[in-house]
Amino acid sequence: MLLAEKRSLLKFVSVFVALNTVFLVTLSILYFNYQKNVYTEILQDEMVNYAETASESIYYTDNIEKLDDFLLHDARFGVALLDKKQKLIFPAQNSFDIKFKKGFSTYGSHYFYIKTIELDQIKEVHYLVVRADTIDEELAKTRRILYIVLFFSILFFGIVIFILSKLFLRPLREYIELLDRFIRDATHELNTPISVISMSLERLDKNDLSRKNIKSIQHIQVATKTLSHLYGDLTFLMFPSQSYPINKIRLDSLILQRIEYFMPLASAKHLRFSTQLQECEIMINEHIISRIIDNLLSNAIKYNKRGGEIKVSLGQDSLSISDTGIGFDTALSDQIFERYKRLENSSGGFGLGLSIVKSLCDMYDIDIQVHSQKDVGTTFTLSWKNSRIIHTS
Repeated sequence: MLLAEKRSLLKFVSVFVALNTVFLVTLSILYFNYQKNVYTEILQDEMVNYAETASESIYYTDNIEKLDDFLLHDARFGVALLDKKQKLIFPAQNSFDIKFKKGFSTYGSHYFYIKTIELDQIKEVHYLVVRADTIDEELAKTRRILYIVLFFSILFFGIVIFILSKLFLRPLREYIELLDRFIRDATHELNTPISVISMSLERLDKNDLSRKNIKSIQHIQVATKTLSHLYGDLTFLMFPSQSYPINKIRLDSLILQRIEYFMPLASAKHLRFSTQLQECEIMINEHIISRIIDNLLSNAIKYNKRGGEIKVSLGQDSLSISDTGIGFDTALSDQIFERYKRLENSSGGFGLGLSIVKSLCDMYDIDIQVHSQKDVGTTFTLSWKNSRIIHTS
């Protein structure tokens, strides 16, 4: 699966799961509040009913000490009696901590219901207080159930949308595989004509040609080198070798060779090279490092301004290639290494070069950084201080 496919799949699943989570959380909050109101209403109704029953059971009691014998007890509720000054009359011990408020109220960890009553024999009693535990236990149970349902719902919908996304992306995946097969077959067929053209140009005796024909031959050479470079990228991409033998490479000499190879392409745009190369030997596969350098040089030529400059600097642990081209916004830096990604359509190309560079750098733990500014230029910097490259100088 291509990086772009993975990102698309991840974004789609993430957005769906996020929206689904918001919806389920909102629904859970609404349900929780509804259940809270239901529990509260049930408790209040039970407290009112018990208050009526309790007041009836003690109505004819003629002695405060006998109240407890006549009172109809319920393990869920506690009862207290107050006088007109809201002073506790019953029970005798000060076990009720009440913040007086007629009707329903919450104080501490309890619900209270206070109503006015009159007893037939005990005239000083004026208020009946019913106390009940809060509904925290019921709410905690509801909350636990909602957490479990919410977790498994999100997990279920996440798995379902992931499977559906894979099914929906399958036709695209098949189309990409078909395109890859076409590119692979086309690449195989390009080998012979490119080789024939290159060999014919090398054997051509230019001494017998007019200036006009020589200029035409130069144009053919530029086009051939462009095709040859593209063929190299396609070959590397479609027919990757599994073995990359390590050799000692004189990197500064190799860079000069690659610059010489691309000189016809640079001359066609009147570009000049500026080099600052230290002597540097490293242990790496020559084909790998050449492919990296070629793509960076090709990129610097392709996106440079006519008459611009390409600066190549080589140190013991780093290589930088800069151009004075069109550049791009810094925000797009993460996208330029994606396969088939092109930030500038007018310059042609297939969007393969930088993708290949990134994959090869990852292969050897080479750190690659890009800095670009719109209409100013772009700089690619490779550093291998802590990479698998063995520095021999």
